[in-house]
Amino acid sequence: MRPLTFSDDKDNEQEWLPGGDQSAADAFLEFVARHRAADNTSFSMEDAAGEEALVFMVDIGAICRVKGWQDSHTEYRVVTNSGDHRTHAVEFARGGFTALDPHGPWLPDADSFLQARSAHLEQRATRRAPRADDLRSEFDRSVLRRTHPRELRRRLEILTRIDGREPVTASGVTHYGYGAGDTVNAWFTADGRGLVLTFDHSSALGSPEDAHAALYEGVPADLLALVRDGGTLVAATGIFTFSGPCAMADGLVTRLQDDGLGIEATGVRLLERFLAVRDFTPEAVAEAGEWSAEDIAKGFAATPAPEHAGPLDPEALTSFCKIWADSGYNDRWDVHYVLFDSRTIEETGTARDTLLELVRSLGLELVDSPPGAATGEVWVRSDPRVDAELGNWA
Repeated sequence: MRPLTFSDDKDNEQEWLPGGDQSAADAFLEFVARHRAADNTSFSMEDAAGEEALVFMVDIGAICRVKGWQDSHTEYRVVTNSGDHRTHAVEFARGGFTALDPHGPWLPDADSFLQARSAHLEQRATRRAPRADDLRSEFDRSVLRRTHPRELRRRLEILTRIDGREPVTASGVTHYGYGAGDTVNAWFTADGRGLVLTFDHSSALGSPEDAHAALYEGVPADLLALVRDGGTLVAATGIFTFSGPCAMADGLVTRLQDDGLGIEATGVRLLERFLAVRDFTPEAVAEAGEWSAEDIAKGFAATPAPEHAGPLDPEALTSFCKIWADSGYNDRWDVHYVLFDSRTIEETGTARDTLLELVRSLGLELVDSPPGAATGEVWVRSDPRVDAELGNWA
């Protein structure tokens, strides 16, 4: 590994050095998520000493590799799936220009690329639409899915205030939102159930003629009631539910599948660019957003520090941890505790009732099990107070 420089068309730059706690590929993709916009779509990972660069031109579906600054050798590749960016970033960071040889075909000039891209688009138009399972699997790896709803709500609260608004709570439901034209809106109940909407006016899902109601298919009735404006559903290109683990609405998945679109068409990037940064600071928001430094400072200053929940009942906590140790695990993002995995209600017997009572008494957030889960499974959002104790049981 060697030092790398990330840059874009807006003269943003970031240096990456080996030996840190974040890989070059993760740092670069985080940089892209922060800065990507309708007028900012070209991103470069550069090895200055080796005179090599990897360029992602996301607006035209191209990856370009460059060798040498004088009489440079440049080759192009058509982006064929959402994993191409990560794969190429990982390989370039590891071994530079030559490490990308197996990940072609590489084309010698722009004309060859345009011909290949045209052929690829024609093939994509005629091939079978992406499977719903593939779309859900792709979303399961997304930044939004792996962000804990507790942290999501905190960042949404700050962003709402930065945008000159206030979170509004009515009947136990809090509404957050920011943006004009391209927007993000979210509603969360006191017990953590919620709905997040994105609207990207440039998306193929965003034309006024779209029947937005169809995209909401599968959203639980109590969440659907949160977004009715005078009986009409709020227009959205992305609909993400928090009744259980974060998921795309069934109707949205169907539309993406029917139109051969990926999750980028939902406009989730409007939110994820603020979730991708590890440290959510005024400086990070300034890089990812378009607000003034004054507005950002006011938004952070106006947001109260999160209240620290009191200690949990030791006896109930110990009982919960014992059940977790016997029959549970944390999901891949440490967002949920999954208990009685793959067991039916009949198999769990009274132990499941005992667990549910412990969840209530501890004040933890119980969520709906995802589709396909066994009837006895119990999903609970993780809590730092429980995490501290679970370290003694792992």
